[in-house]
Formats: sequence, structure tokens, C-alpha cells
Amino acid sequence: MRSEQKSFSFGHVGGAAALRPRQRHADDLGKSNLFLALVPERDVALQAVETGRDIAQRYGLSKSPRPHELIHVSLNGIGKYPDFPDDIVFAVSAAMATVKAAPFEVNFDRAMSFAGAKAVVLANAIRSEEMMDLHVQLAKEMWAVGLNFTYNPRFMPHMTVLYDETPVPEHMLAEPVRWVAREFVLIRSFIGKSEYEYLDRWPLLD
Repeated sequence: MRSEQKSFSFGHVGGAAALRPRQRHADDLGKSNLFLALVPERDVALQAVETGRDIAQRYGLSKSPRPHELIHVSLNGIGKYPDFPDDIVFAVSAAMATVKAAPFEVNFDRAMSFAGAKAVVLANAIRSEEMMDLHVQLAKEMWAVGLNFTYNPRFMPHMTVLYDETPVPEHMLAEPVRWVAREFVLIRSFIGKSEYEYLDRWPLLD
């Protein structure tokens, strides 16, 4: 299987019209990485962290799992910026408000290391077609409004639970990590820090 890849409260639920200019903070001058992702419910994120802890113990890894607040599944990258890109965030919010997709199950039944990335991830050998369709739709919506977008025909959804130099062989989990995705979110990652800022969210509706 081939592999690649504190937030504050949401200002509103979906749509650019309600996205108000945000107050500037000192951290806005730090480098930002913007991306779209699925974020599991808290109990699922805690299960993923515990799964990462079990993997670390089983394979003698030296690093600890990521905090549950950082657990996510990346969908599409948007870009890296030297400060907070208000115009990009506004444009992404407007584009994402047009996305139409139903809720779907996310199911990760195995763990492994990504070659060359030092990331230990949860994944599934069978790619979720619903997640692939969402990945494609998000790319199309960003392309339609002239935004940078990412599209990978070999997109393989995964959830990073920790980083470690020691490789972990692919193996099945005793208990899969699964949940029903009911929304996707826009995340700002502060490069060099273990900190995310959730900027917007959009529901997946039947």
C-alpha cells in the first residue's frame, strides 16, 4: 500500500457571508499551512491516540502520540503563507459553501509507517470512494475560483498518530478506528508548532 502526508472556536457554520474579519494576533506573523480535513469526534480522536500509544509500545518507538486535538484526516492542501491570508480564507470559504456531499463512514483498520515521512498512520487498504469523491470535488471548487488546489489520483486517506524514526510494518488493528464524517473543516496549522486553528466548517448533508 503506497503512502505519502489549539484551536479557537469556529466563528460560524459554513458559508462566506458570515465569515467576519478576525482580530489580528502576534502569531499571525508566523508561517501558516492551510488545508481542508475531516476531524473525528473527540472520543474517536482519543481512541486514535490510544491506538498510537499501543503501537509505540509494541514496536519500541521513542516518540509519543500526537495530542487528540491534532488528530485529523487531510483532504486537500491549500498552501503555505508567511502570515494570515485573509483573502485566501474568504475565497476558500465561499468556494466550499457550494460543496454537496452526504455523510459517510471513515474506517481505518490497519497501521503502518509512510516511507520516508517518519509518520505512523492509520489507513485502509480499500480506498473510500466517498472520500475520494469529496477530495475531487474540493479540488474542482477551488480550481473554479482560481485558487491553488491539490488533486492526487492516488489519494489514500490516512490519519497520522505519531512520528518516529523506527519503521512500523503494516499490520491490522485489534479494533478499527471508525466514525461517520458529517462535516469537513478548514484548518490553519502553525508551522513549527503543535497548534491548529479551526477557521471554518461545512456540513455534509444527506
